[in-house]
Amino acid sequence: MKKNIAIFQTDLGIGGIQKSIINLLNNLDYKKYNVDLYLLSKGQFFENLPKEVNVVMLRYNKLCKFLPFKIMNLLTFKHMKKEYDAVIDFNGYSNYLSSLVLKTKSKNKIMWVHNDYKEKKKYDKNFNLFYIFSKNKYKKFDNIVAVSEGAASSFEEITHIPCKYIIPNYIDIEEINRKKEENVEFYVDEECVNICFLGRLVSQKGLESMLIKVRNILNNFKDFHLYIIGDGPLKDKLISEVEEANMYNYVTFLGNKKNPFPYLKKCDYLILNSKYEGQGMVALEALALGLEVIMPSRLNKYLDIDYIDIDNIKTLKKVKRKENKLTNYNKEIDKKISSLLGGE
Repeated sequence: MKKNIAIFQTDLGIGGIQKSIINLLNNLDYKKYNVDLYLLSKGQFFENLPKEVNVVMLRYNKLCKFLPFKIMNLLTFKHMKKEYDAVIDFNGYSNYLSSLVLKTKSKNKIMWVHNDYKEKKKYDKNFNLFYIFSKNKYKKFDNIVAVSEGAASSFEEITHIPCKYIIPNYIDIEEINRKKEENVEFYVDEECVNICFLGRLVSQKGLESMLIKVRNILNNFKDFHLYIIGDGPLKDKLISEVEEANMYNYVTFLGNKKNPFPYLKKCDYLILNSKYEGQGMVALEALALGLEVIMPSRLNKYLDIDYIDIDNIKTLKKVKRKENKLTNYNKEIDKKISSLLGGE
């Protein structure tokens, strides 16, 4: 008999959590599960949902966003008669969704942890308020799932509640292989070493210090080009820094790309310099395309992969791309998801 699963998520707009849930839903075995997806709004990734998923749109008063969990939980009544084998708060940050999940009939109430709470606390000025408003909810869940060892240990240190499961994000190889073939007007100098950054242009991604490290590489090695895919509040500042450092011949800002895979496909390396991550899915997507990953050692607790240390680069060489299907990686996730949801 199929298991009935409910998943609660704020939206399917652009973002790491949103991409994570799309990959999860596209890799679930629908011979085992009936899935109801509860959303507050749709977003760009909505069109990528598999047809087997039943979507339920929730009504939402935006004032709920500012209420502590204790109050939100008191105001939320049992909102449906349907009972589920497992119900998931996939977002993890919304007290409104957490209260709905906890009021839904199920013996297996699950929350996902997508980020490093300890590191986020260092850099996010709003974290302390968020945690004060949210801390009462975590102990009410039957299972906490973290996307990496680093995220799990950090969550336990902050909340004193263990993550019973560590389940990395699926990487949708079929989607990558399909989308990488799209024709785009993007040309690279094949004689150069081509490096790509992909992500939001925000402080968390460590872009300002990344540009300093790229400038240091230029002191020893000039035969490379950095392509920055993404947009965000730091874009103008970063462009100014590139111009002031006379690096404009070596750095190109490409802006947001709905489908980044044809761009990544033409590069040799992906570069990461985040202050913290939850997992860093983009690095695994790059590996699937045959790129090598440049990153600092501090990110190794989120990504168990071979990498080139960004702090020790003197020179780089062209990569002989060998695509990685990540077959064993996704199979291990299948097993963990089955254990969590009680799949047979």
